[in-house]
Amino acid sequence: SCASYARSAGVPESELHVALTIIYRESGCRYDAANGSGAYGIPQALPGSKMSSAGADWQTNPVTQIRWMSKYVTGRYGGWSQAWAFWQSHHWY
Repeated sequence: SCASYARSAGVPESELHVALTIIYRESGCRYDAANGSGAYGIPQALPGSKMSSAGADWQTNPVTQIRWMSKYVTGRYGGWSQAWAFWQSHHWY
């Protein structure tokens, strides 16, 4: 399940609900989700290849993708809750 992927990627239990909320709105938790702009995967990374920093299996492994996503939201927003607050205002993160 998506929750087990997120736990395996190191998402803290206290932030799991909000992380899953963003994940489902971005990609439905589909590791192969793609859109016309070239965004890819669970986090809709653009380009998707930047997820390679989290692992060579970034194209097919949901845990690798969420691990990258977690580092991204922590670095950019300070955490999942702050990323969700931004998402609610902008409908992207």
